[in-house]
Amino acid sequence: MISQSAWRRRHVAPTAKEAGLVQDGKVFRLFGEGGDCALLEFHPHRIDLRMEVFFARVSMIPRPERVWGYRQHWDQAKDLAPLAAEAMLHWDLIPPPPVALEPDADMPARGYWTYGPGVDPDVCAEALVGMLREQTFPEMRRLLDRDALLAEMRDPSRDSHRWRPPGWAAVLLNSDRVAPDELEPLLDEVERDYPVADEFIAWARAQAAGGSPTR
Repeated sequence: MISQSAWRRRHVAPTAKEAGLVQDGKVFRLFGEGGDCALLEFHPHRIDLRMEVFFARVSMIPRPERVWGYRQHWDQAKDLAPLAAEAMLHWDLIPPPPVALEPDADMPARGYWTYGPGVDPDVCAEALVGMLREQTFPEMRRLLDRDALLAEMRDPSRDSHRWRPPGWAAVLLNSDRVAPDELEPLLDEVERDYPVADEFIAWARAQAAGGSPTR
């Protein structure tokens, strides 16, 4: 049976390259303006040794999210490749029943893709590549627009995981592209029940003013 690494090289890598993504092992990155990134990552799971099992996840990583997260040492971190752990939002690609390990399971098991005995690797590849081309890659590209990403953070259109509350997301996504007076109304929306809320607001003001070395 073909290994997952060989399977990705044969089926996923050419499709991703065609769409403008850059491969780094099990990770494929699509870069937008100003260092924003959409990331597709594959996670193998050794659940059933007779089968090859994995899940696929998309992560949206705008540059200000990374700048804030690495605010203490951005000079050292700014040249590192974006990682899924730095995401503002992510969602899993849900396989159609014929190539799902447990099509009737609840999440996260519902997201397990599989091939092996009874599931042809090429059939699994056809389903995944079709989803990537028709849905996933266009959506990754769409959400590299910060206005579209902010709308998604405020009112999600899918079963996604948001790692910032909407007020914080609005500030982050505008902190390096609006004037200080335009940022102030957004700062009024920041959820304050977080220990670093005051630090975050001060940081955002410095970003908008262009007075921070992390801008």
